[in-house]
Amino acid sequence: MDWFRTNVISPPFSAFCFLSFWLNGALAKLFRSDPTRHHGISRFWSRLLLRTAAVRVRAEGLEKLNPAGVYIFVSNHLSLADTPLMAGWLPFQFRFMAKESLLKIPIIGHHLRWGRHVAVPREDKRGAARSLAGAAKLLRQRAASVVIFAEGTRGSGVLQPFKAGAAHLALHTGVPVVPMAILGTDRVMPRGALLLRPGLVRLIVGDVISTAGLDSVDPDEFTRQLHQRVSELMAAGT
Repeated sequence: MDWFRTNVISPPFSAFCFLSFWLNGALAKLFRSDPTRHHGISRFWSRLLLRTAAVRVRAEGLEKLNPAGVYIFVSNHLSLADTPLMAGWLPFQFRFMAKESLLKIPIIGHHLRWGRHVAVPREDKRGAARSLAGAAKLLRQRAASVVIFAEGTRGSGVLQPFKAGAAHLALHTGVPVVPMAILGTDRVMPRGALLLRPGLVRLIVGDVISTAGLDSVDPDEFTRQLHQRVSELMAAGT
């Protein structure tokens, strides 16, 4: 039954989801909507996409967060399915910090631009600094939270060292950090797969870390602390 759903039922539904996602985004852009409209479209599309593929989602620990709060969410990264998981089940207005190359992908790239997500060039230090400054402006204006996959790329299930961008952003702005762990997305959409597979994925939210008044803390040490928190969440969830 799982093979039949993955290979026969899900593809046309997924194609419909992507088409409606792009059309809704294009219409919203045409009428000059603000990024919150695009975020709402992404949330609806992400939930529809995962549910039509029989991907069950369990979000744990969201009760720890203030619904009116602004946060820097720091997570591991396992799969392309991490993006719809976050968009669909993290109940905050937020912007991804996404590698710039994703902007070249049809449909997904359009929505990243229309939703004003923060593109980060990998090999351009000055460009990366400008991206951090743009994210800091969002946070200070309380316009949106920010989601960072701190490994910088998809891992293999073993948590890779974190990039220091999340720590610099948190210590510079004083915005609280929320460590999170994603589990199971590498099974429902392994690297190289084109289709989602049925299964269970989990989004585990850790305790909020206050960064107010910590601007003198060493960013590298804070990065190691964030890595340890996410690692502990992953271990506790297995």
